[in-house]
Amino acid sequence: MYDRLREIDEAIAAGREALEALEDAADSLDSAKRWGIVDILGGGLITSVIKHSRLGDANHALADARVALARFSAELDDVRGVAGLTAEVNRWNAFFDIACDNWLADIFVQKEMSDAADRVDEAIETVKRAVRRLEDARRA
Repeated sequence: MYDRLREIDEAIAAGREALEALEDAADSLDSAKRWGIVDILGGGLITSVIKHSRLGDANHALADARVALARFSAELDDVRGVAGLTAEVNRWNAFFDIACDNWLADIFVQKEMSDAADRVDEAIETVKRAVRRLEDARRA
């Protein structure tokens, strides 16, 4: 019984760690999307650079999340499929966005950021559900 509770506690801790990293990534993606809107509406080179910096922040948070998710998925089968998350923008779109700095490139990058944000939001919900199930099992 004690071993089972300890394993559940370890899984809950790993899930919470993954959630924290995923939420950091979601925040960075939201910031990047806001900068993307500014860029679409007439931002310049600086705006594009800031936007891509925020994307880099999101990727660092997602790298942390992948480590925590790997630990979490060792305990659970429920979180399979979320370990491959990235917020990367196609390299050519990123180059085109910064080098050419036009509205068309801005829109392509904005779409990629929105898709990444949707994937992160889905992962957050999946992990939250799994953690809730663990917490319920712990109380039972």
